[in-house]
Amino acid sequence: MKRHGTDGISLAFGSIFLAVVAWWLLARSIHVHLPHTGWFVAGGLIVLGLLGLVAAARPTRTR
Repeated sequence: MKRHGTDGISLAFGSIFLAVVAWWLLARSIHVHLPHTGWFVAGGLIVLGLLGLVAAARPTRTR
């Protein structure tokens, strides 16, 4: 397998996603009331994550 350099944008978005998940888990464990907009934000992050997975799994065309 070939090594490749670190992609800064992917690292930044991955870090943001992990921070949001950690915040959500903390809020669930200490029972902080989340407004309904929290569900929309969570759903949007899940959709973005799924789009990223689809883009990463798609075969690349090389000539």
